[in-house]
Amino acid sequence: MSLVKLNPAASQAVESLLSEKGSKGPVRIELQFTGCCDPSLGLIVDAARESDLVEEVDGITFVIDPPTHELAGEVSIDYKDDNSRDVFILTSANTIGEWDGLITCSLRI
Repeated sequence: MSLVKLNPAASQAVESLLSEKGSKGPVRIELQFTGCCDPSLGLIVDAARESDLVEEVDGITFVIDPPTHELAGEVSIDYKDDNSRDVFILTSANTIGEWDGLITCSLRI
């Protein structure tokens, strides 16, 4: 069961950000709520929990809780440098709310 598909540019960007902040991860794929909108996916450096699903991709450890994985399915992560702002593009295999599975976010460290 694959949890994460990581684009090479995203892999390099995550590694760079973790190194810059002196962190080794893991990187959590989580549901984020922003008020009036449906939930979306986000990335945050967080400790692994006993119930988490864990997958290492390109030497980066990703964690996701089972209910989020059940909702989202496999998550593809891409990267875009948008005017010196790191933007990660998360696409879930399953539709999450009105966003049809496509979300942009930054990595919170």
